[in-house]
Amino acid sequence: MTDNSPRKERTRGNRDGRPFQRASDGLWVATVYLPNGKRKPVYGKTRKEAADKKKKAEAEISAGLPVTAGRTDTVEHYLTKVWLAVTLPQRVAAGRIAPSTLDSYQDTAEKHIIPHLGRVKLVELSTTDIRRWLLELADKPSGRVRRKLRPGETELPPPPKLSARTVAYSHAVLRKALADAVDDESLGRNVCLLVDAPAVEREEVQPLTKQEAGQLLAEAAGDPLWVYWLMLLALGLRRGEGLGMRWSHIDLEAGTVRLVKSIQRLRGEKDEATGRRKGQLVEKKLKTRASKATMLIPATALQALAVHRRAQNAERLRAKVWADPDLVFTTGVGTALEPRNVNRSWDALCERAGIGRRVRLHDLRHACGSFLFAEGADLKTIQGVLRHTRQATTANVYVHLLEEVKRGAADTLDGVLADLTAPRAKREKSAS
Repeated sequence: MTDNSPRKERTRGNRDGRPFQRASDGLWVATVYLPNGKRKPVYGKTRKEAADKKKKAEAEISAGLPVTAGRTDTVEHYLTKVWLAVTLPQRVAAGRIAPSTLDSYQDTAEKHIIPHLGRVKLVELSTTDIRRWLLELADKPSGRVRRKLRPGETELPPPPKLSARTVAYSHAVLRKALADAVDDESLGRNVCLLVDAPAVEREEVQPLTKQEAGQLLAEAAGDPLWVYWLMLLALGLRRGEGLGMRWSHIDLEAGTVRLVKSIQRLRGEKDEATGRRKGQLVEKKLKTRASKATMLIPATALQALAVHRRAQNAERLRAKVWADPDLVFTTGVGTALEPRNVNRSWDALCERAGIGRRVRLHDLRHACGSFLFAEGADLKTIQGVLRHTRQATTANVYVHLLEEVKRGAADTLDGVLADLTAPRAKREKSAS
């Protein structure tokens, strides 16, 4: 009996890798021969799709690029399963990046990259996708916690949009991820390099004035964190550096402190039930040689530190449990202070002191630099106190103070020029 039913087309390619249709699932398969002699299959639903992918792969090989044709991994898969799960943790283990950097990249990826680009195939990510994404971010609410109504207000203003700095940082994080994908030969090119990030205006530092600093320290009298605030101002410390200070690194007789470690909160693994991350406080070594410094403590701060030690010793004797007797600043049971709680205490202090503008805790560090500058210290000295690796960083942070110096110098020079030209002006006046 003759079977007249139409036969399924099945064309097997020759050794040149031409497409053939696979009987098991009907997909068309073409073979690409790699420079190392290995074969790489590419697939398509039609003969043409498979042939096009083969052609693209051969073009990539000719150009010396990694073969990406046929890859189906999405941006989300690459970020969560490769970059954040393997590439960056390996760099943390090798000491090339800080754990907090990994946390920051992960937070940015989860909030600002994956929700917008996660479903796009990594190899199909285009400049148009990047431009559209940046526009979406620029119009995205910041998610900042909305404040309560103030006296006289009937409704809250709309939530602010993401700042240009946040958008630019998100672009930088994705650019770094794609650069690693190119290095891993998972991607042929980094499309983020072809799209400019939004311009970010340099944020001019508005350090505390002496009057404001005096208000804050007066209001903080009796506060458990008073000495902590004073040390940040006196030594120009970062928040974590102050929290990481240890008595074993302080010589009260010599009036010195060695800065060795800082305390930070790192995000932990996500709880699948709640969707939240349970972070942990960690003590980490300071990265740069400049940061790891032995510093002289001003006499006023040194005296306050000695008083604080006596008070802490008395508190430790009264407590039933004391976790770490070497930490300078602790909770009532000797554990490290929570950085976020320190920020909350600072914000409350600023409100009680009647500071009429937003002052960040980090502004105490800037105030240290500006007070030194006002007293005649040069940039090199300020760089040493603040432990900037490069003097250019110091100059950029305190550019507003440099401008004041330039204006003062111009006024001084103008007075000199006026004196020098005075005789000529008198002669011209008498001649007329």
